[in-house]
Amino acid sequence: MSRSYFPYQRCDAAEITFSLGPERQGKPQIHMSYTGGADVGILTPACVTNWPRVSGDGNFGTMWGPTDPMKAKFTVDLTDAPINGTPNEHFNAFATLMTTIDEKLLDFVQQNQLKILGRKNLTREEVKMLQIPTVRPKYDKASGALMSHAMQLNTPKYVYDGMGGKYARVINVVDHTASVVPNGDVCPGDVVALTAHVNCIYTGVGGDKFGISWSFEDVQVVCQRSRLARPTEIPAFREQVYDFAADYCTPCAPNPTEQFSEPMSVA
Repeated sequence: MSRSYFPYQRCDAAEITFSLGPERQGKPQIHMSYTGGADVGILTPACVTNWPRVSGDGNFGTMWGPTDPMKAKFTVDLTDAPINGTPNEHFNAFATLMTTIDEKLLDFVQQNQLKILGRKNLTREEVKMLQIPTVRPKYDKASGALMSHAMQLNTPKYVYDGMGGKYARVINVVDHTASVVPNGDVCPGDVVALTAHVNCIYTGVGGDKFGISWSFEDVQVVCQRSRLARPTEIPAFREQVYDFAADYCTPCAPNPTEQFSEPMSVA
């Protein structure tokens, strides 16, 4: 299915609506679309990704991936990590948009909680405790301090072909000029942008949990990690001064042909 994607700056959360569809396997289906009925397709900002799996078998065989290769997914996370030492303000604006959409979904679920959750008389705050946010915070395991924020996107590797079988999907990887890179891949630390769309709105996960599952079709590698600028100074070290300090001299590379000792004679 062909989708239209627009830069996130042009996406107005006020134009996004939610509606209830027919039940599937006893669960109500929640549809998300623009006011006119079009699918929601968003071009994300460029962000650092830490755990991309967009080629090969995707997340199959990884610690959190499936053991059945037919259930493999391609995955990308978008993080708020700084780029070239500068905070990524584009991620912050994008996260605000995602949070606004989450809030609209929260209101919809709270108003239809009996059909969706099988609950009655839950307050908005009580329903919010059941919602899994799109942009999630990450905390330090030892101290509990907030470290970063990230959004996870997943796309099934195998797609139904309409004739009872499945075929393997290919994720297009493009460069910063939007040209497709043959056999392109994405590595941890690369700065990427995605064509993102709603896969589904899940309910009843882990009890009464609900949230939006986002998928992606294409990945733009805006800048590879190896091409990012490296810092030229660490200001914190200016605070310490030593009398014995001296300028750093680059060691000479060893000459592989130089012989430091006589070769051992073999009888």
